[in-house]
Amino acid sequence: MLQLPQMRAFLHFVLDPAMGCMEMRVFHATFDRGLVRTAQQYSKTLAGWYDDPHSLVVDAGRLRDVSAFVTLNPVRDDLLARSNNELTKAKHTTSDDDVVCLRWLYVDIDPVRPADISSTEDELKRAVERREKILDDGIGFGGATLWGCSGNGAWILARMPDMDNTDANRKSVGKILADLSARYSDDRVKIDTTTKNPSRVMCLPGTLKCKGSNVPSRPHRQVTFVGHRGGGDAGGGGSVPKFGRPPVSAPHHAPNHVPKLNIVRAVDVA
Repeated sequence: MLQLPQMRAFLHFVLDPAMGCMEMRVFHATFDRGLVRTAQQYSKTLAGWYDDPHSLVVDAGRLRDVSAFVTLNPVRDDLLARSNNELTKAKHTTSDDDVVCLRWLYVDIDPVRPADISSTEDELKRAVERREKILDDGIGFGGATLWGCSGNGAWILARMPDMDNTDANRKSVGKILADLSARYSDDRVKIDTTTKNPSRVMCLPGTLKCKGSNVPSRPHRQVTFVGHRGGGDAGGGGSVPKFGRPPVSAPHHAPNHVPKLNIVRAVDVA
């Protein structure tokens, strides 16, 4: 069952129509009597571009046993002309050059396991514990984070100052992820460094992560938005605490009210 309140809360933070739109993408799917289902034969990639969170939630509510993914950084609103707040068969999806600015650092924490299968409960627990370790350590974005579970692992989003989508800034984001991986990856849990590209998609909280067959030992699970911590300067000019973890609060801030990561500190903190 979809968790629409979690989905709406996540979109409240991440979808910012004042800056651009968001793509929702569904792989290996088909339309079936008004619903969207997984399809092994004659499957399609479906996509829509949204500046209206209600329309996105309505379309996500049509999903049945298939995963939905969304872009995180603001996307140029020209792409609304491809499919305006509606999920359709896609000829093209969002490219890196379609991203307006670099806003979110996406930290994907995944347990090591064979490809194309869901995680066990123990594997998922290891990824969540690693996420908690990163959050407890702070690593320069302790006051500017959203976090949850990806169904098979864990995730963190850190709000950066809005940066131009340039090669130099893309490399800065890549360096942060490489440093995090060097510090927190091992033979049991990995930090995915490929999430550095600006148009990277993430599984939408509130939907189901459907990887491989849904078997008791490796089930399909909900993608969750567990919580956030924030407050402070919406412009990103204030200092970000290096350590310490305030209590989790319920999601309630508007997107540009999430305090922003000091990207230099994230790279340089020892």
